Amino acid sequence: MRIQLVIYLLIGAMTFSCGDTKTPDTAIQASPDSTHFFSTTSFYEEQLNQVKFFKKPIYYAIRMNDDTDSGTLSVESFIKYVDEFLQKDISSPDRKKHYRETVFQDAGTNSYTLSYTAVDKEMPVQGVDILLDEQSNQVKRIFIRSFTTKGDTSIQERHNWYAFKSFQINRTISIGKTIKEELTEVRWGNRSDGE
Repeated sequence: MRIQLVIYLLIGAMTFSCGDTKTPDTAIQASPDSTHFFSTTSFYEEQLNQVKFFKKPIYYAIRMNDDTDSGTLSVESFIKYVDEFLQKDISSPDRKKHYRETVFQDAGTNSYTLSYTAVDKEMPVQGVDILLDEQSNQVKRIFIRSFTTKGDTSIQERHNWYAFKSFQINRTISIGKTIKEELTEVRWGNRSDGE
């Protein structure tokens, strides 16, 4: 009888001590408020000023589903595209509180990658990756992933900027069961990278 009482007490003690155990929160947490996020605004402004100063020709190609349009852009039209990138900057205090920063070195590209991931899945910009040159810390590439919904329409966007050369905006627009694909490519200087 005494052994059964001890067993019941041990089982009861284990039940009470284990009952309050919480599983660790694996959700992504925002970076501390003191974390300094890389501001892409000055980078895009530098790119815009370079295009204006050197008066390089600006070429575009827009593919929407199976249709393609191409030609040259005016600086004013180029600025409108740059504004799309500027609006996706997440470094302001009211925006950065919704993101987590991670930094890693990528030996394959000789870059440091600053990666920003949305902790709030309602934020339009879901992620930003900035590749900085290991030696100069100059921006090499910027990748932005965003997603928005309005009613039965969802828009997935991928903005990619290749420093001093080009950018792309990929859009997938879903309206009900209809899907439209749109790819905008803009280059300045030469029609192709030649790389």
